[in-house]
Amino acid sequence: MKDAGVTELQRGPLPSSSSSAAAPIPSASSGVRAAFAAFWLRALFFCAQHLPWLLRAGRGFFVRGTVGVSASIRRATAANGRRILGPGADPAALRRYARGVVGSFFDFVCDIGRADRLSRRDLVDRIEHIEGTDRYLQTRQARSGAIIVTAHMGSFEVGVAALLERERRIHVVFKRDTGRFERIRQALRLRLGVVEQPVDDGWGVWVRLRDALRNDEVVAIQGDRVMPAQKGRPMPVLGGHLVLPTGPVKLAMASGAPIIPVFSVRTPRGGIRLFIEEPILVENDVDEPLTRLAAVIEKYVSAYPEQWLVLHPAFEEDDREAPAHGS
Repeated sequence: MKDAGVTELQRGPLPSSSSSAAAPIPSASSGVRAAFAAFWLRALFFCAQHLPWLLRAGRGFFVRGTVGVSASIRRATAANGRRILGPGADPAALRRYARGVVGSFFDFVCDIGRADRLSRRDLVDRIEHIEGTDRYLQTRQARSGAIIVTAHMGSFEVGVAALLERERRIHVVFKRDTGRFERIRQALRLRLGVVEQPVDDGWGVWVRLRDALRNDEVVAIQGDRVMPAQKGRPMPVLGGHLVLPTGPVKLAMASGAPIIPVFSVRTPRGGIRLFIEEPILVENDVDEPLTRLAAVIEKYVSAYPEQWLVLHPAFEEDDREAPAHGS
């Protein structure tokens, strides 16, 4: 899976449709913004790896500076914040929300950079609490594989490390990236021992995932936005509509595996709490399991709004350039 937040700053507002829709032609100014954002991302990842003390000292400056300089981030977080906090949220609350989201993104970058020096055991030790272990173990007794669906929150790698304490093989669906981030991510997942399944590979990747699930293995995938080459369906969330990928549900239909929502939340002390929700059993209907997924995503976005790493207008109604969606 494409890790949380990276392309958010690189590419600005993202269309949330399936790849079958025509993408808008980027302007020259958006290209300049993307290049500038890519430069800062490279600098951040470099500092996270080699100068972590500098990042800790400069966190406040980075957060306030990013919100102050980027009009697109201010507009996007204001649109998302009005959905999440409610239409009565005043400008001060929306500014705090924007700084909170950018701060969470900053913490994510620091985590990825530091993880270059950490073992799987080190990552597991960051977990302060896991809620729902018994229901997870009970679901896995069926030995029919499991599709772990999560959202862009907290630390995905820590969650995977925790699951690897109990699972022999985990496949991670992601989109290939380039540059320093891609190298760090590949090295980290190689150390963790997960199997990367790039969505860029097209139909073949879903066949491999179906076979892995039938072999009682685990697939992990983000469920709160569509990636290129995925199809999505608008679902009601927080008074608007989020386009959720239909891939996890169709994969469950093809394999017979249950969907298990799992969410990773960062604590004030820098640790991680994992929440394992009730499994979603899929038969021959797409809408019902997607409705349940939308409800559980809404639950955690509402409870931890600043940890949802979304820096584009996430809701269909707020994205004026959103093209038509596949099904």
